[in-house]
Formats: sequence, structure tokens, C-alpha cells
Amino acid sequence: MGGAGLLLAAVKGRSNRSDRWRETPVQSPTPRLEIRNVTRRYDGRLVVDDVSLQVLPGQVMCLLGPSGCGKSTTLRMIAGVEMQDAGEIHVDGKLVCDTIFRVPPERRRIGLMFQDFALFPHLSVADNVGFGLDGPRRARRARVIELLERVHLAHHIDAFPHELSGGEQQRVALARALAPRPRIMLMDEP
Repeated sequence: MGGAGLLLAAVKGRSNRSDRWRETPVQSPTPRLEIRNVTRRYDGRLVVDDVSLQVLPGQVMCLLGPSGCGKSTTLRMIAGVEMQDAGEIHVDGKLVCDTIFRVPPERRRIGLMFQDFALFPHLSVADNVGFGLDGPRRARRARVIELLERVHLAHHIDAFPHELSGGEQQRVALARALAPRPRIMLMDEP
């Protein structure tokens, strides 16, 4: 039914028509992500122009467009690593950013996998995946091992990024993005 917002329900009553219909409003689910009228400029040049979108829980969305049209900038603003010049960003119905208020990136529960993977070259695979995780050391280590097993890289736990193929580096970046159990995953040209 999608975004129709109405449910047609059959009503049987004492009417002489048993097929009478009435409209019953349906509570729409709260969007997992909503951006409203987001704009971004670099040195006066408009890069993202009044973008609005909603993503519902469980929904997958893909931003398509030519190089330089603002896809990566939009993802970076949603993740909180870049500020917008206008507009609002909401996660689970709560404002996380406008031009005055800003929830820090690490508190938004958004995973971002960068196009270039952005792995720390001086850290091992395990330390890259565990970077920024909170909690007891044993729990952090268990989470790192769990994710490396899921991406089939547990045997590279002590390796460094330069020792891995491009595909393996990409899987490390994915494991790192998933490590804090994000509510939203953003992938920039995965």
C-alpha cells in the first residue's frame, strides 16, 4: 500500500448495502531517516539544493546521479561529519541536526562506509574494526571477532590494511561501520 496513508475497510452493518466502504486513517510508521530541505554550498557554489527524503524502517534507498552532484555530501551530512547550510535531519522522528542544533556523529547510530574505505594504516584490522567501540574490553573484542567472522576475515585479525586486497579492505570498512550496531547504514559507492 505504501504511502497512501489510508486503509479501505469493508463495513457490514444494517444498511441495505453490504459492500459499503469507508476510509480509516492508518498510522504511518515513523521514518527511520528524514531529511527536510537540506542545502549545502562550498565557496558559494550550490552542491546540494533543497533535498528532502524519507526512508522507512527496513527500506533500502539508493541515491543516483553523475559525479559531483552531491550524493557523497548528502551522506556526510546525514552521518554528521559535515554540516548543512539549511534544512533539518531527523532519525527515528528525533531532530539530530539543523543549522543551530547538532547531535555529534558518534551519537546518531549511523554507520558510514566511505568510498575510499578510510582505514587507519597504522592500526591492525582488529583495531580498525573496534575503533570507537565503547564497553568492556572483552565485549569489544568479541564484537570485533564476530564481525570479522561475518565478513570472512577473522584470519587477518592482526594484519594491517596495506597487507590486504582492495576487496578485503572494503570488508574491513564494512565490519567497522557495522561494529556499533547502527540503526542506519550509509554506503558511499560500496
